[in-house]
Amino acid sequence: MTFFEALYGSQYYEITEKGGNGNSGRMNGNLFLTVLVILSFFLAILILITVFQDFKQALDSLFEQLFGYSSGKTIGKLLAIPLMGIIYFVVNKTVGSEINYLKLTKSFLNYPLEEKQKATAKILKPFFVLLVLFFLLSIASLF
Repeated sequence: MTFFEALYGSQYYEITEKGGNGNSGRMNGNLFLTVLVILSFFLAILILITVFQDFKQALDSLFEQLFGYSSGKTIGKLLAIPLMGIIYFVVNKTVGSEINYLKLTKSFLNYPLEEKQKATAKILKPFFVLLVLFFLLSIASLF
């Protein structure tokens, strides 16, 4: 079972088991994948900031020129909302397209029950690994 089969198939399976519309599993999968991509992007930036001091200074200078001395909360909203929209649009038109979603869910439903039950763990492991790395690197960068 591939990661995408596990992602979209498990969403479809869980929603239809509860009597819901299976098509909302596509949106859930697309949102999860969008968050995963954004977390990966921010982790890569955090690694670059930690490793290369010049990159951190250049990024600080860029943000200061663009936003002045705005709060981090304001800058975060201004950057994260369009970034999430762009990434969601790309995911929605590529991996999470309706045709691909139907193909992935059909493939997922052909797996045995014990394989289907492992799908959630398969999609959550990369997410938690990225999340832990992000927090550990964030904390380490404070010192």
